[in-house]
Amino acid sequence: MSKSVNPGKLHQELKVVGLPVVGVSASGRIDYSRSLTAAEQISAEQIIVNHVPVISDSDVFIEKLKLAGISRDGILYALWKSVAEGDDSNKDRIIETIKQF
Repeated sequence: MSKSVNPGKLHQELKVVGLPVVGVSASGRIDYSRSLTAAEQISAEQIIVNHVPVISDSDVFIEKLKLAGISRDGILYALWKSVAEGDDSNKDRIIETIKQF
């Protein structure tokens, strides 16, 4: 593979479609737990060709949440309190916590 690769992102993209991926290196080498079927090879090639190594803003945000120990439920609750009840205290706490990461 000659183009740039985001190993973690490509690994996840291959895994999501059920391919038996066990590792992706920064050089683009992909290791599977077994040989791929013909259909799986086609699927893998399509994913590899369409792989965009750039991480999205939402991926970065979700990673920051994980690092800060904040769940998606916590975000949802803070959003609800802010929008539906006008209480920004949970939202503000989460924002301050995320800024540390």
